[in-house]
Amino acid sequence: MAALNNEDITIYGDGSQTRTFCYVDDNVKATSLIAYRDLFINDVVNIGNSIETPIIDLANTIIKITNSKSKIIHVAPLEDGDMTRRCPDNSSMVEVLNRQLISLEEGLEKIIQKGLFEFNIS
Repeated sequence: MAALNNEDITIYGDGSQTRTFCYVDDNVKATSLIAYRDLFINDVVNIGNSIETPIIDLANTIIKITNSKSKIIHVAPLEDGDMTRRCPDNSSMVEVLNRQLISLEEGLEKIIQKGLFEFNIS
């Protein structure tokens, strides 16, 4: 929303911490298939993406996709600390879906377009 409104985007620390982003449709589809087909009984399956994205790259991608004039503002890291890295092994999820996951960029574009339509934001 900040990028859509050309407002500053806040990042804690230098933005080098990484996360993985999974488009909601991929999450729901994989979870549903596993549940309804009784796959992986008494086993753990990581639902998520395995492509690590630095938070600074996420912010820059959002700015680019939204054609925003937002500036990135860095603030002090969180006092309680911030995990520097999160990356699941999602090989079972990809196997269940039998396809590649929706990319971060494509997922963001879908979310932004859906948000603009549903919330009538211009």
